[in-house]
Amino acid sequence: MHYVSVVAVPLFLTVVGFTGPVAGQEFAERFELWPIDLKIRGTIVAASDLSNVAIVKETLRRSDHAGQVGVLVEPNVPEEVVEKYRDVFHSDDDGDDAITIERMTDDPAGQIERLVADRDILCWIGSTAVAAEQQRTLRPARDAFAKHLDSGGTIIAIGAVAELLSDYFYSQADTATSRGLNLVPNCAMATNYDDSAEARGQLLSILARHPRTVGIGIAKNTAVVLAGRKMRVVGMGAATFWLMANEWQPLRVQSIAQQKSPRQPPEEYLIDLTEWRRDAIDRTLEPFPPAEPKTPFVEHGTLVIVGGGGMPDGLMDHFIELAGGREQAKLVYIPCSEQDHVADHQRQVEQWHEMGVKHATFIHTKDRKRANTDAALLAPLRDATGIWFGGGRQWNFADSYYGTEVHRLMKNVLRRGGVIGGSSAGASIQARYLARATPIGNFRIMAPGYERGGLGFISGVAIDQHFSQRGRQKDMTQLVNRYPQLLGIGIDEATAISVRKSISEVVGKGKVQFYDRHQPVYPDRLDYIALPAGSRYDLAERKVLEAAP
Repeated sequence: MHYVSVVAVPLFLTVVGFTGPVAGQEFAERFELWPIDLKIRGTIVAASDLSNVAIVKETLRRSDHAGQVGVLVEPNVPEEVVEKYRDVFHSDDDGDDAITIERMTDDPAGQIERLVADRDILCWIGSTAVAAEQQRTLRPARDAFAKHLDSGGTIIAIGAVAELLSDYFYSQADTATSRGLNLVPNCAMATNYDDSAEARGQLLSILARHPRTVGIGIAKNTAVVLAGRKMRVVGMGAATFWLMANEWQPLRVQSIAQQKSPRQPPEEYLIDLTEWRRDAIDRTLEPFPPAEPKTPFVEHGTLVIVGGGGMPDGLMDHFIELAGGREQAKLVYIPCSEQDHVADHQRQVEQWHEMGVKHATFIHTKDRKRANTDAALLAPLRDATGIWFGGGRQWNFADSYYGTEVHRLMKNVLRRGGVIGGSSAGASIQARYLARATPIGNFRIMAPGYERGGLGFISGVAIDQHFSQRGRQKDMTQLVNRYPQLLGIGIDEATAISVRKSISEVVGKGKVQFYDRHQPVYPDRLDYIALPAGSRYDLAERKVLEAAP
C-alpha cells in the first residue's frame, strides 16, 4: 500500500496552532528520579583480599590499560605483600619511574592528590577492615579521584578499602553503615563476601536503610571491574548483586563470574550498572505499569511507528506532509547512539534535504543536564513540526531524554498538531511502557529499570519491532500475560502503523500483530490478531475496524 499524502495537509493545518492544555500529552515524567551520571569515563577495579595478585594484572590486560603506576599502601600491609604487587606492575621494559610505591601517611588525601596528578593508574592496597574515620580523612581526595577517572585514568582498590569507593559500606570497626566516596555510584560494596547469613545480613541492612542502592558482594580472590557502565568479574570467585524487595517485588539477586567462553550468555559475566541503579530507584516508586493505564489516544497530531528493516513506500513523504510539507516543515532527527558524540552530518537529515525539505536538523546528547538546560540543544524543538527517532537500542533515548526539557518539548510537537515518527528503537520509544530495553543483549522484552523509560507519546501499549523476522511472538505473549492491562503491538519489518486519535492504519509489506488480553485465549488458536496493509485497528476500543485481505 502506498500513502497518498495530500489529504493530511489540511488536517495538520487545522491543529498546528493549538496551545491549550491536553490531557493526552501531559508531561508527568520526572527528571530528578533518574541517574544523571550514566557512566564513568575511566576504570575502577574493586578487589577483595587477593592471595593471587596476578588477578590485578589480568584486570589491566583485559582492560588494555597501561602506563605509570602509583601504589599507595596502608601502614599495616606486610612488606612481602607490597613486593608481590611491585612484581605485578613492573616489567623489564619499564623505566625507573614507571612505578611509585608509598606508604600511607597522616595526610592520605594529599598523597592521593599528588599520585593521581601524574600517574595513569592508582593502586590502593588496604587492610582487612574499614572504619568510618578512614572515609572522613579521604573525603577531601574525592575530587582528585573523580578528576582522575574523568581523564580516563584507572583506580584499583584492594582489600576492604575497596568498599570506600562505593556510596555506602558496612564499617566493621564501627558496626554501622557509613558513607563512602560514591565513585562506584549508588552502590554498597562488601569485600570478602561469602554469602553467609551474616554477610547477607550486613549488606541487606544497608539496602533496607537506603533502598535506592545496589548491593554488591565480592568474593575473596575476586575483583569487579567497572568500565563505562558495565561491570565484569576477574578472579576465582563471583560477584553477587542485590536489590531490596518491596511490597510487590521480591529481592533481585544475580551473580556473575569471570567469562569462560565466548559462547556464554552475557548475563553470566556482565552487569549494566545503570540498569540496576534505575531498577533500585524504580522499586521505590508507585508500581509500573499502573493497573489501569491511560487509554491509547493521541489527542492532537500523528504518530508514525515503523517496525524497522526498511521504510514502507511513500511513508517518509507522508511524514513530511504531516509536518507541513517541504516548504513549511521543521524537522528534527534524533539518532539513537550510546556514544557521546555523533557525526556532524546525519544521513536522515541529508535525505530530507534531498527530498526538498527546507528546514531540517538533528540533536544528540548523552548529557541529561544538557538535555534539560542547553538553549542551543533545545532551540530546534521549540518550533519543530516533526520529529523522527532513529534505530538502535531504545534505552539510549530513555537515558538521554526521559523527564528532561527536551522530552517536554517533544510532547509539545504533538500538542501543536505535529507528527512524531521513528523506526525500530524509534518505534518502541514512543510508548509510555518501554519494551525490549535491556542494555546487555536485546533478548528480554521486559527490562527491569527501563520499563518506565518510554517517552509516552501514547499510553496503554507496548511496542516491539522486527517482529516476525526475529520470531518475537512468544516474547510479546510473555509481556501481555504479565501486564494484561497493556495492548501488545508487534510490528514487522518494512511495516508501520500511523496513529491519529485512537485509530491505527497499517501500511507496508508485512503485518502488525495486536495482543489483547481483554479477550479470552484459547490453546488451539493464536493469541493475537495479525493485520496486513490497508487494515485499521482501534487501539482504545481494542477492535478491528477494517481487516484487509
